[in-house]
Amino acid sequence: MTTEEILIDKDLLSTWLKEKRPVTILDIRPLKEREEWLIPGSVYANVYDKLKANDPTAFDGIELPKTQPVVTVCGGGKLSVTAAEKLLDNGYKAFSLQGGMKAWNYAWNTAEVIIGDVKIIQVRRSAKGCLSYIIGLKNEAVVIDASLDPQVYLDLANANGWTIKYVTDTHVHADYLSRTRDLAKASIATHVLIDKATVEYSYSPIQNGDHLEFGNATLEVVHTPGHTMESTSFRLGNDAVFTGDTLFVDGVGRPDLKADQDEAIKKSKLLYASLRTLLNLHRNTIVLPAHLATAVPFDDQLITETIGTLVKKLDTLRMSEEEFVKYTTSRIPPTPPNYEVIASLNKQGSYEGYSPADLEAGANRCAIA
Repeated sequence: MTTEEILIDKDLLSTWLKEKRPVTILDIRPLKEREEWLIPGSVYANVYDKLKANDPTAFDGIELPKTQPVVTVCGGGKLSVTAAEKLLDNGYKAFSLQGGMKAWNYAWNTAEVIIGDVKIIQVRRSAKGCLSYIIGLKNEAVVIDASLDPQVYLDLANANGWTIKYVTDTHVHADYLSRTRDLAKASIATHVLIDKATVEYSYSPIQNGDHLEFGNATLEVVHTPGHTMESTSFRLGNDAVFTGDTLFVDGVGRPDLKADQDEAIKKSKLLYASLRTLLNLHRNTIVLPAHLATAVPFDDQLITETIGTLVKKLDTLRMSEEEFVKYTTSRIPPTPPNYEVIASLNKQGSYEGYSPADLEAGANRCAIA
């Protein structure tokens, strides 16, 4: 087989996973990189150094199924070609993921829920655990936290007979480049942000308590500062709340990004108050966050929990303010070096001259468990 015949792109591999086709995904990166982010269901082989040294014994002692394709994965899609070639020589039906994990960073899948007449599509970037939403009723829709190419959301809207009326972000993101401005231009939707947002581009300001109307439904704007000062949640009656990076299903937002210790303490107190606001919602309200701390599988299962379940599940939600501030400020993980650059570009509203694949590589670290 030629090199081109060995390559498989992220879209085809995504289709295989969506269709539940038998496939072995073999991760050959250094283990430390795999710990950062991975493809759910993949297996690991500690062969990176041997492959780099062109060691012909790299796969000796490693047994893989020969009844299904094996797709090798590395960081950028180069060494995985060597791995696939060696596996082909060993009798496997092997392929290499074109572009590696940097390309897989833009693989996505969806899960859906219908609440009353409102349809919610959760759009999930599998590798980073980024979650965005398109919420539609009748012929109109709202998109929250767009993190993928605008065409993804336009295609989903068209498939459901929706025109995108509003686009928004829950906050100025630091772990990925927002595509909301791009989507606003592509869809001619109104780009709204809470009036607390300090960005360098024009938008239509909204305030705490305002309502975004689409179809005959509304999303209520709820200012929930803490993770960032402009952090906003969007409430769909007593049924659902889109919480951004304020409240996750596996933790709460970190209050330290772009903040020194004193600022982190101040933001922790604001986050505590914002969480109290969310916890006062109906206990059966489902929480739809902007992230999951782990990679998202292709399982069609909505990532959500009810307010009542999260109160029982997360110790942080049962703490006093003093306990919460002490806990959150003592468990803050290191800030990834690319976060400040990404946040700055998101404030500017442009990432021209930068490589999104390079900037966004790696897992998100926006949560405190």
